[in-house]
Amino acid sequence: MLKLRNSTIKKHLNNLTREELEAEILNLAKTHPIIQEHYYSVLFPDQEEVLDKYKKIIEKEFGHHRGEILRYPIMKQALKDFSNVSTNKEQIAELMIFTVECGVDFTLSYGDIDDEKFYRTISSIYEQALSYIVDNQLEEEFVDQCNELTQNSQGNGWGFGDGMMELYSDYLGHLD
Repeated sequence: MLKLRNSTIKKHLNNLTREELEAEILNLAKTHPIIQEHYYSVLFPDQEEVLDKYKKIIEKEFGHHRGEILRYPIMKQALKDFSNVSTNKEQIAELMIFTVECGVDFTLSYGDIDDEKFYRTISSIYEQALSYIVDNQLEEEFVDQCNELTQNSQGNGWGFGDGMMELYSDYLGHLD
């Protein structure tokens, strides 16, 4: 992959007039939807249209399963892309927790999943979410939702529920 240094890009941008710079940014937004999503998130941080798009991507992966292998890279890429385009920390945490909720609901609906990778992936996303929540001081907004999510995960295969409880305890304290 080609990589330009920031100094090279800055030199290029400094040589542009304001109108040329605006035209370049508008062209980038037009040709790269992810840039348009970024600006939408910056200009309308409380709107949920972009968040909803990424929730649908993740939800589709769990709904699409029907005997096929879950496509974990698609879920992880959706989380990464949204984290890159959004400036709304609550929505970033919400998408991570939503992904874990989908995983817990999935295993509750289908029973124990005969795929240890499934449980490792969901637990890993949960740990990332909890870490993000604590790092961004969002505990008050998410503690009840995480508590319920942890409670719902109990009794599932591969020690999943125990691991979820341990993560909750490590980041947010003891369950109510």
